[in-house]
Amino acid sequence: MTSYLAATYAITPFPKLWAGRLSKLMSRDGLTEIVDLGSGAGGPVGRVAKELEARGFQTSVTLTDLYPNGRVPQFRADGVGSIRYWPEPVDATRVPAGFSGIRTMFASFHHFRPDPARGILRDAFHQRRPICIFEATSRTPAAIASTVLIPLLVLVLTPMVRPVSWVQILLTYVVPILPLLIFWDGLVSQLRTYSVAELKEFTRDLESPAYLWEAGLIEIPRMPAGVPYLVGRPTRM
Repeated sequence: MTSYLAATYAITPFPKLWAGRLSKLMSRDGLTEIVDLGSGAGGPVGRVAKELEARGFQTSVTLTDLYPNGRVPQFRADGVGSIRYWPEPVDATRVPAGFSGIRTMFASFHHFRPDPARGILRDAFHQRRPICIFEATSRTPAAIASTVLIPLLVLVLTPMVRPVSWVQILLTYVVPILPLLIFWDGLVSQLRTYSVAELKEFTRDLESPAYLWEAGLIEIPRMPAGVPYLVGRPTRM
């Protein structure tokens, strides 16, 4: 499932749109280091880094997770700066002070219930670290209805997965378990995604002249529903 999801980012506009938001923050504050939280298997980070390179930013990315994915190489060079996976557990609500740079979460914030979600934002606020929350889902009728297309997309896009295993082929085309599981994962993700109003509420008690929050929707070309984002940054680095 994670291999399929990572491969699908190649045909979506999300990496380009997220990189556009990140590049504005980097241009303003002179930052090129990214600390990704809740990275899982790495997801879209490599593609976002490539989009940033196209905009002239050579990034250094550290992937982190409470349960690090041991199958992801600890370090790899992608021609877009460097990307490494931190081998020790990192709690997104209590990030060690030694991790500097822009904190990011790509399509993972909805996995956290309200209390730890607030904790993630509070930790960035108190440590005066910039943080960017980007989602690829939206709790809107149009987005929820679109999940009915997921099983068909799994059938069409699975050949794009590299490497693709015989087990994945078997569980996609012979015994179609993966299309159903990925459909369920997508539906639940849409239903659990926080709205812009909820993101603003999470930051209501994190107000300071030295730290600014911006929440809104990223409009997706040719799609009826945008996806929410939240950016927090200190006014002085």
